[in-house]
Amino acid sequence: MANRKKIPVHERLIRMLAAIGIAITLWFMVNGNADMLITQDFNSIPITLTNTESLTAKNLVLADNKNYYLNLQVKGTDKNLKNINMKEITAEVDLSDIDAKGTYDLDVQVKGLSNSVIISSMNPSSLQIVVDNIIKEDLEVEIVPEGKPANDLSVISAEALEKVEVEGPEESIARISKITATANVNGMETDTTQHLEVSAYDESGNLISDLDMLPNVVTTEIILGKTKSLGIIPSTTGSPANGYMVTGMLVEPSKVTIGAKEELLKTIESIPMDPIDVTGQSKTFTKDINLTPPAGCYFLDGSGKVKATVSIESPVEKSFTVDKITAKNLGTGLMTSKIKDSRVVIKLKGASSVLNSLNADQVEASVDCANLGPGEYELPIQTNLSQSLVQSITPAKTTVIIE
Repeated sequence: MANRKKIPVHERLIRMLAAIGIAITLWFMVNGNADMLITQDFNSIPITLTNTESLTAKNLVLADNKNYYLNLQVKGTDKNLKNINMKEITAEVDLSDIDAKGTYDLDVQVKGLSNSVIISSMNPSSLQIVVDNIIKEDLEVEIVPEGKPANDLSVISAEALEKVEVEGPEESIARISKITATANVNGMETDTTQHLEVSAYDESGNLISDLDMLPNVVTTEIILGKTKSLGIIPSTTGSPANGYMVTGMLVEPSKVTIGAKEELLKTIESIPMDPIDVTGQSKTFTKDINLTPPAGCYFLDGSGKVKATVSIESPVEKSFTVDKITAKNLGTGLMTSKIKDSRVVIKLKGASSVLNSLNADQVEASVDCANLGPGEYELPIQTNLSQSLVQSITPAKTTVIIE
């Protein structure tokens, strides 16, 4: 067996140092000849949201459909930084763990960098992701005529023949003020049907774009005709509570505008209004009322809705003494030589708000001498007040001599 040659300690030390030197030299040959690490920025790297299809499967949707970008700073040797391929760097945010509506802070993951460089900073390091429920709702479409028809006609009806199903984020659907479609009626001469694209708007008139509408084009019927403004005469039915009475009615607006074909419109003089039930009422009340248009007629500008106020009060009684009876409607050249009674007591019953506003100077008593020649007549005494207030007039008649 051959004996191994023993290497002196100092020679082994020299060999070890030489090996280390060679290793260091090889490292610099591979990694670059630099004394320190340097930094480099990579900006505007698109951030991809992954597993978005998992949201759809859970009936969820991103509330903000926008683009995100990452600014990245890395450290490394000059050679390693030069070897980075910008096209290989990607940034991702994984949405697969989101299960419900809410706000989430999710980390941004960077891929495509070698282990020879270090990430020193990244902005943003996380994204705040807002997720909303997807809901559906059926909504009416408002048709907006644009332009002026021919022959002095007006659009008296413009209606979509179908509703639309709106699908989208719950928050966006809650913002909807109206679904509209615009109909060009400029120069129209006859009734027509149009197919119009629909859009959703909020209260400020801003378009809401993150919604799906089915259908997004609706069939619309447009009818032309003439218009007319008519007053409304309200009425009541039933009796108020014991000791109370209806003292007045006010309808706002007091007139409505209707549209119809010209021949039909000429035959309409009033708008039917169902009587307002006052049974058992003991105080003034206001009620919203939807009017029913006559057959073949349409209310314009939402005028088919009115607000009726019925005044109900407990009645009071009040008497006035009138010291003079006047003769009215005497023929030309005639005069009264005598009116038997000179004093009349007028007893009234009505709302306190009405009677308390009256004073003696406002109450008159008279006899009507229309179509009477000279002679003596017994005539009923009248007053200038509403007959609904008058309980009695004493005396009820008087003798008048006309000369």
